[in-house]
Amino acid sequence: MAQVESKDLILSLNESKIDEYKLTEQEKLISKYKSLNFYKIHPEIFENISKIETENLKKGIEFAFLGALYSFQDRELNPLELNHFPIFKQIQKDIEEVFLQIEKNLPDEKIWLFECFDYGIKHVYYLDWTLYLSKSCY
Repeated sequence: MAQVESKDLILSLNESKIDEYKLTEQEKLISKYKSLNFYKIHPEIFENISKIETENLKKGIEFAFLGALYSFQDRELNPLELNHFPIFKQIQKDIEEVFLQIEKNLPDEKIWLFECFDYGIKHVYYLDWTLYLSKSCY
């Protein structure tokens, strides 16, 4: 399994064709996780993004973090574990890098946020594969 990289997000943004079903399902997940108030449960994850002034960048990182938190919960993993927590810095770095590259041609906000959320999910699935599943396979 290849590692998730910022160029993967750029490819997804360029090829993005979001159907209404996927968008609706993602919106349900996001509202569910916002209502669980992950911001108060895990302030150490979200504290760095409060300083970001560009709203689209801030929202992109926030949605990527929510996607990652969704995946951690789905995989029954603790996002604050020593092996897991650094993923949030990497996700933020990647989203910032991509945003700087596409800022002038930023896609529709729905597509941007949808792909950022999905990018967070992919990062956790890769982490899960790297730390746990690949070892049980071999």
